[in-house]
Order: sequence, then structure tokens, then C-alpha cells
Amino acid sequence: MAVLDQNLEILRNFKPLSEKQMSELREHGRQFNDGRYELFKSSAKYDGNVGREQHHYPTPTELPA
Repeated sequence: MAVLDQNLEILRNFKPLSEKQMSELREHGRQFNDGRYELFKSSAKYDGNVGREQHHYPTPTELPA
């Protein structure tokens, strides 16, 4: 119940960001658009064996270090 009360309090006091704040947040986030922090999404390195077979990727031992 304490967590529910806390969440309801957050909801009651919610104020959306202004357009300027949203613009600043988007601008800040642009530096992460290249995917370097999400290699599990943008490379074959972290795929499991089933995914590798389905997409015809090399096995982990065949990948360069």
C-alpha cells in the first residue's frame, strides 16, 4: 500500500515538461543515437545460437575478437 500511495502522490503532482525542457532533453539525447550503448540491439555479437541460425550469422567462435 505504501508504494501505491507513493505512486498516487506522484501522479497527483505530475507536471509535464515545458517545450523548452523537452527540446533540451531531446538535444541531450542525440549524442546516444549511434547505438554504441545498445550493442545487443545493433550487432550480432549478443545473439543466441537460435537467432544466429535464423539470420545466418556466424557462430560466436567465428566472430572476430
